Amino acid sequence: MNLATKLTIARVIAIPLFMFAFLWQAPGNSLVSDWGKIIATVIFIIAAITDYFDGYLARKYNMITTFGKFIDPIADKLLVSAALVVMVAYREISYTSAWVTVIIIAREFAVTGLRLICAEKGVVIAASNAGKFKTVTQLLAIITALCFISIRILLETNNLKEYLNSFNLYYGYVIYFLMGVAAIATIYSGYDYFRKNKQFLEK
Repeated sequence: MNLATKLTIARVIAIPLFMFAFLWQAPGNSLVSDWGKIIATVIFIIAAITDYFDGYLARKYNMITTFGKFIDPIADKLLVSAALVVMVAYREISYTSAWVTVIIIAREFAVTGLRLICAEKGVVIAASNAGKFKTVTQLLAIITALCFISIRILLETNNLKEYLNSFNLYYGYVIYFLMGVAAIATIYSGYDYFRKNKQFLEK
């Protein structure tokens, strides 16, 4: 197992650790000293960074393997889906809507199905620019939401009410906007994959 694949496996292992840390306190509990969510934020950011480096290493040092091609997209989808699911459970602080999560997960199922159909016909669907942009917007929205939650925890823990009140006025709108952009990018990238490969569905 090469280094690139080890990084991908590490990303998969990070998923339950992220969920455990984030879910440490139940929804509705006080955010004071809720360090689990801050730890979860750090875990997610590190896992997201490995998504770049495993691909970079695989290409630069010719570490591309069949298993790597299989596990890498699965790790990405699991990481994003896990984050969205737990954030919906805490939507009063994450401002993550269920409809965004449904759109993103449904798109992943649909494109994975398309890849399987094409694979049976001997065609490998490469990642498109729209797909890469989709991933960037999803990670940006999730990381921003997690970082904002962490900031809110620090403000509440240190009883900085003046800053907390100002922060609470705006951070929800920022997350709504970024999640909306991610949803639009997700829909478009799914459409782009099916448009470019529709001939394989007609045979």
